[in-house]
Amino acid sequence: MIYSSINFQAAPFSYSLEFADRITLVRGDSATGKTYLYQMLEDLRLTEEYHAIKLYNYKSEDFHENLLKCRDRFIVIDNGDLLLNNEDRRFINFESSNQYMLFLRNCDGLNLSADSFMLLREEKYMVTLERELAAV
Repeated sequence: MIYSSINFQAAPFSYSLEFADRITLVRGDSATGKTYLYQMLEDLRLTEEYHAIKLYNYKSEDFHENLLKCRDRFIVIDNGDLLLNNEDRRFINFESSNQYMLFLRNCDGLNLSADSFMLLREEKYMVTLERELAAV
């Protein structure tokens, strides 16, 4: 894994994101802060500590081609339901040098475990990822 955790401050919020799997699906209701987190990561990736972060959203040019070129990156995809096609999903499954944080609902075609499903939670200005599914 590239990052087991990502921790930073973005006033008034503190972020403490823990990752238990190489592929993390971040879910949550509309207006829970997923896109805001994506925007915070745009600045965070400019730091030395988090230089491996690569961000994609609906504004990204040549998304499919650029995704297939990524190696040893922490890839964040906002609005994944709109962006990911079957070839992208195969790449995510089998390019194990990358780690992924995906904002999407449809997980068809992805090799996931119970540790992959996370909810974005905010309580008293602390933002965390909480496991969505119980272990079997």
